[in-house]
Amino acid sequence: MRILLFRGKGFISSLIRWQTRSRQYSHAAILFDDGALFEAWQGKGVRVTGIISWVNVDAFACHAISPVQISQVRAFLMNQLGKPYDYVGVLRFVSRRKHSSDESKWFCSELVVAALRAADFLLFNVNVQPYQIAPEMICWSSHLVKTE
Repeated sequence: MRILLFRGKGFISSLIRWQTRSRQYSHAAILFDDGALFEAWQGKGVRVTGIISWVNVDAFACHAISPVQISQVRAFLMNQLGKPYDYVGVLRFVSRRKHSSDESKWFCSELVVAALRAADFLLFNVNVQPYQIAPEMICWSSHLVKTE
């Protein structure tokens, strides 16, 4: 299992990077060894697909995650399939307004962090909520190792 961080080139990606003060990343997803890619995508919600191109994508391995935890991450993601994209959450994140947890809809990095948290795999050693994490912040975790 790997966490994928994308360097999107479109207008929305540029806006996300600007507002979150991100140098590189505007989208996050989880890729399993069988090729299943889980993500929260604008207009589609939570879906499973495959990776089409590795251009502008960096992959990160989860250091010390167990096979049981990987199964728990996947089970969590399977239960989220079809839930809508969290546009309000993104707007609140971008505007820095107060937000609260709402597991009925997701934005990309929120979904990734929540899935890992469901398996007791915490990216950070501080109490941070999934909706507080921008895609760029994910790569700051000492529990992730960038792969080639």
